[in-house]
Amino acid sequence: MKRVISLLITLTLVFALAGCWAGEVSVDTTFEKDGSGTRTIVLAVMDDTLSTTPITNPDDPDGTEGKGAVINNQHITGGIAAIYTWLDDNAPTWMTVEAMTTEGVTRYFELSYTFTSFEDFLAKYEELVDLSPSAAWADYTADELPTFECEGLFTNACTFNESIDLVNASLDWAVDGIWTDIYDESTLAGYVTKADISVLSSYKVTLGGKVVEEVSAFDPDAVDGEGTGKVLYPTGPTWEVVGEFPNTTAYVITAVIAVVVVAGGVLVVIKKK
Repeated sequence: MKRVISLLITLTLVFALAGCWAGEVSVDTTFEKDGSGTRTIVLAVMDDTLSTTPITNPDDPDGTEGKGAVINNQHITGGIAAIYTWLDDNAPTWMTVEAMTTEGVTRYFELSYTFTSFEDFLAKYEELVDLSPSAAWADYTADELPTFECEGLFTNACTFNESIDLVNASLDWAVDGIWTDIYDESTLAGYVTKADISVLSSYKVTLGGKVVEEVSAFDPDAVDGEGTGKVLYPTGPTWEVVGEFPNTTAYVITAVIAVVVVAGGVLVVIKKK
């Protein structure tokens, strides 16, 4: 009897979790040599109302392990499209919230913002982190914060560093808000927490033509419970990208100095004559 009860509990857990697939978040950032740039955040959520057949579980693409189809729509009050309304109502005023788009069985929600300098990037980063009820910018040491440094004369080598912990902290205002305000966990109570409803699936930084990128991928050999095969997501823990920019100012100054030196030499020769 105990084995039967244990089996029933296990099956209940499997079917409960099989119904919900986390929203996948991608973060794409581009920096210029002066520290200005753009950051784009995209949340992708599979919507079962867009399909006439069950949506295949990404952790079981062959459908051989019985992990169940993806069922997301019923877990958002008002349906998946309600995520756009929440984001539009709650995002900072300096952030652009694009209209929801749809491709296949996936809804996409895009947020983006620009920054005029690295200092502006940090200021907006700090605001996002402090919007989270469970994180605070002040909790991080100087060594844990993002950095952007450039050095070199004729070529500026610029280095950017960032941690996955801070990236996730800067997204928590949205994750927590959606979880608190519009997520319906009634059919998943006890099995799903805020941490289960979203995951960082793609991270990309472009700097001086150099790109650092880490993206999710299905690994058929990864252990998943008693079976194998699951989607593996970026783990960081930190990312560093080094890009190079020509320092045109240094070239101009050097050219001016060269002209002055040559002109001075010519003047000396003329005077001697």
